[in-house]
Amino acid sequence: MKRKKLIVTFKYLMVALAVWLVAAGVFTFFLITNYSREHSTEYMVTFVLMLAFLFAILYALREKIEMPLILFGRKLSLFNEGIIFNELFDDMADLSDVSEETARKLKELLDKDRMIENAKQQARYLALQNQINPHFLYNVLESIRADALMAGAPEIGKIAEALAVYFRYTTSKMENLSTLQEELGNVETYFLIQKYRFEDKIALNIRYDTEDRDVLKISIPKLTLQPIVENAIKHGLEPQVEGGSVTISVEHTDRSVFISVSDNGVGIDEDKLAPLNEKLEKMYMGDESVNDTGKGGIALINVNSRIRLLLGEEYGIHIFSTAGLGTEVRITLPYMMDEGAL
Repeated sequence: MKRKKLIVTFKYLMVALAVWLVAAGVFTFFLITNYSREHSTEYMVTFVLMLAFLFAILYALREKIEMPLILFGRKLSLFNEGIIFNELFDDMADLSDVSEETARKLKELLDKDRMIENAKQQARYLALQNQINPHFLYNVLESIRADALMAGAPEIGKIAEALAVYFRYTTSKMENLSTLQEELGNVETYFLIQKYRFEDKIALNIRYDTEDRDVLKISIPKLTLQPIVENAIKHGLEPQVEGGSVTISVEHTDRSVFISVSDNGVGIDEDKLAPLNEKLEKMYMGDESVNDTGKGGIALINVNSRIRLLLGEEYGIHIFSTAGLGTEVRITLPYMMDEGAL
């Protein structure tokens, strides 16, 4: 049964209070004009009953009117902070029939705004995802073209196959999340292609607890690892004559996943590292200005953006680096399992 509207309750209590005031006035007038000591006990009982009735009205005003309004004010604050949504409109509907209709229309408008914002965020996500791959495609195709012109090396077929596998992964399965196993497989395919360019100058190491049977089922935003590995090779290892290695390490707790992508390359100067981490830390999902970064920053910004769009602003990446020693990109994600994997 739907509880009584707040305004209707207030009206009833005001009528009861008015009746009490009239009765108190009549009783007082009667005492003044017809007071008798022999009926003092009856007068006292009547007075006590009237006083009890007054306290009952005041208590009802507090419990039925004042406290709901205080709670409504608190819910307004929670709504303004983005903590609640539907609860506010449920309370508004209890004020009156008019407020119920107003709450319904306001909720519909806000729902539309939220749907529009969600659509915008999804559009931003797809745009960011599509920015990652083209320059890599051009580099690899140029390497294949150059070798094809020089000689018909059998390795070309292997690399072309790896390239097909890589782009099949990036262009199919347009879900937002993949498994860690799929992401690591895509990185290994990508690294095979890169080794064709760098031969034995670069190496890839993947470390995780092999006894953890569920670790490869962990859900992760698609195309999270490969852009960071690409960034490590291009800006960390490629400038070195001797090359180097990239290591991916995976750890997790019951609530969080920590993935480290580290290299032993040239590292990042402190004056460049601090501004980049600052942009990653304070980045707002709709702020396009954060993509105005220096060399090597766009891939990291894009990965960070997609993680936050999908999972929340408390997740993302942070960079640790020492010039001349190497760089570590640390990714923090919620611990989620794809039960259909493996």
